[in-house]
This record gives sequence, C-alpha cells and structure tokens, in this order.
Amino acid sequence: MQGLLQALKVIGYIILGFGAYQVIMRFIRCNWHFPAPSFITVFLNSRLRARLQDPERVIKRSGIKPGQRVLEIGCGGGFFLPYAAQAVGAEGHVVGLDIDEKMLEKSLSHLAKTPAHIRERVELIQRSAYHLPFEDASLDVVYLVAALMEIPDPQRCLREVRRVLKPQGVLAVSEFMPDPDYPTRRVTIRTAEGAGFAVEAVEGNAWAYTIRFKKV
Repeated sequence: MQGLLQALKVIGYIILGFGAYQVIMRFIRCNWHFPAPSFITVFLNSRLRARLQDPERVIKRSGIKPGQRVLEIGCGGGFFLPYAAQAVGAEGHVVGLDIDEKMLEKSLSHLAKTPAHIRERVELIQRSAYHLPFEDASLDVVYLVAALMEIPDPQRCLREVRRVLKPQGVLAVSEFMPDPDYPTRRVTIRTAEGAGFAVEAVEGNAWAYTIRFKKV
C-alpha cells in the first residue's frame, strides 16, 4: 500500500510539473513571439520525441506519396525531413524551410547522418513563411509539425501555402500536446478554414494529431 501511495505521489508531482510548465510557457509565448531556440533540438531530434510523436506516422498521415514535391515549413532541426524524403522516393523532392539559420545548421547536421541517396532528395532554405520561394500551384504537399502557431500570423502563412499548392494539393498540420504553442484541433481547423482550406481528414488524438486539408 505504501508503495502505491508513493507511486501516486510521484505521478501527482509529474502532473503538477507538466501543468506548471504549460502555464509558464504559454504565458511567455502569448506575450513574446520568437522562433524556437536551436538548443531545443536536443529534445526535438531525440528518441524520446520519436516515441511520443512517431515521425513515420506523422509523414504517413500527412499524405506524402512517391514522386511528389513537398515542403516542410518550420523544419527546425530536420527531424521529419529524412522520413519525408523516404516517402517521396527517388523521383520526389523535399524542401525544408525555416527562418532561423541556426536551426537549418541543425537540420544539415541531422541530415548528414542519413544515407546519401535520402539526403540528396532534401533542400534547405532560409526564408519567411510569408514569402515562399515557389511558383503558384507548384507543390503537392505542404506540412507543418508543431510549427503553425509559432508563426505570428498563421493565416497569412496559410494563404501563401494555398498559393503554392496545386489544385489537388494537401496541407497537413500536425500538433503535439507538450508544445507550448499547441492549439486544439478546433483552433487548427478554424485557422486553416479562414485561409481557404477545407478539412479532408483528422487523425490521431488530442495528445498528437494530424489534420489534412484541401484547397477550396
């Protein structure tokens, strides 16, 4: 019995700690908007992250297929890029875009650990999400993972995404509860609909979800 009480106490401390973390970080993010610092790639590219938010599942849910041209906005440390590159196959191409040069350096280091034939399918670009360097209707899939609400004006970003997506192109937004910028599914849907998208599919749960959208 004493062991059970001790375990419950530990669980209680964990819940309280997580709650305090969420309150503090959400307060900070609501008052100060800034890109995620590069040092957090220690977690973002970790095995723990892979267990909590399986990258293969995220990419599969994003609707990426062989031969496609794909863009990840807010690629951070490049955690998902090798999986996207595998999904597009030898005929596909993946672009990782981030506004932070240090994050792109982390992406480059991460990609260096992958086989050359996978790495060669990926291009890294430093650019604002408000000015995507692509022609109209030129991309098949644009995906964001725990990145949309880090952007000060997410609808402005999504309007630009809508411009570069092909008529049958897919926008995929994946979110992850521990992220201090985490939005509920309802908020994500409302944000995307306001930028001219309609829901195609909702997968996952409140802890970690992916929503695919089509242009309307």
